[in-house]
Amino acid sequence: MDLDCQKSPYTNIFVDASLQAVHIACEGLVPSDTFRRTLLYVMELIKSNNLLACIYDIRQLKSIPPQDQDWFIDEVLPLLMDAPIRKVAVLEAANGTNLLDLNQLVYSKYLSIPFELQYFEDVASALEWVSKTTPLENNPLTSSRKSLASAL
Repeated sequence: MDLDCQKSPYTNIFVDASLQAVHIACEGLVPSDTFRRTLLYVMELIKSNNLLACIYDIRQLKSIPPQDQDWFIDEVLPLLMDAPIRKVAVLEAANGTNLLDLNQLVYSKYLSIPFELQYFEDVASALEWVSKTTPLENNPLTSSRKSLASAL
C-alpha cells in the first residue's frame, strides 16, 4: 500500500495509490480559506494522480457557511465533473446533521453526474464500497483498509 498524507489543524488528506483514492477528513470549524485551499489541492491531487475515488469525512466538521457551499457548486463541482473520479463517499455523523448535502448541491445544478455518490457512517464501509470498482494492485484491500482506518 502506498499512503501519502498531509495534515493541518483542520484537515487531513490521505492518498492511497493502491486504491487510487483520496481521503479528506475535516474537523472543527474550518476557516473558509482553508476549506477552499484544501478542496482545490485535492482536485489537483485527483487529476495529477488519476485518482478514481474520494472519501470525504465530515463527521467532525462543525459547519460549512452558505458562501462556501455556493463556492463549492460554482468552482469545485465543475472540476469534479471533468475529473477521473468514479466514486465519492461522504462520511457523516450518525446524528445526520447534513452539513453538506452533496445530493442537494450537485443535483441543484446538474441533472446527472459522472460519478457515484454514497453516504456512510464509518471509514471501513466507505473503503469497502470504494474498493469494489477501484482497480487494486495485488489485492491489498484488507491491509489498505486497516492502515487507512488506523491512520484516522
